[in-house]
Amino acid sequence: MHRSTYTRPVDLPALSAAERLFIWGFRAKARSGSAVPTAADIQQVYDHFRVGDAVLSLDSIVEIFACTAHTAIEVHCPTCPRMSDSERGILRAIAAAQQDRVDVAREQFERWLPPIGADWALAPVLGLATIFRMAGLVLPDRQAPSVAHDGMLAMKSWSVGSTTLH
Repeated sequence: MHRSTYTRPVDLPALSAAERLFIWGFRAKARSGSAVPTAADIQQVYDHFRVGDAVLSLDSIVEIFACTAHTAIEVHCPTCPRMSDSERGILRAIAAAQQDRVDVAREQFERWLPPIGADWALAPVLGLATIFRMAGLVLPDRQAPSVAHDGMLAMKSWSVGSTTLH
């Protein structure tokens, strides 16, 4: 009997410190137009965890998504305890890059980016993954649900004005 590798999605409180740090930084950078957290706040937190150099890579990743995405990504606010399918996919890509599985990282990014955008994202993703690994912040390799499950996982229990950013 074949046993499914699909497990219930993990939300922010259950993630490792490395995963929470990345997701918080990604969310904060994606919402850079808001007052809190500021760029200085993000830099200070990343410096505290000895990954301050990763902020430039984070900037590049967010910019690539902003400029080349063919499909919107769902990014929650930095304090939201829930994770979107998009955030889970980006986290899987960073974890894969940290394990030198560039093909998996690129495949994840192609869910939202054209092939050239996925290629552009690889350099900053590999840089960020390396900086995190050198600081001892290792992202675990979590099994991803199949694509057939993605639509079912998008339900939310709160009212959201935008389907891509809340």
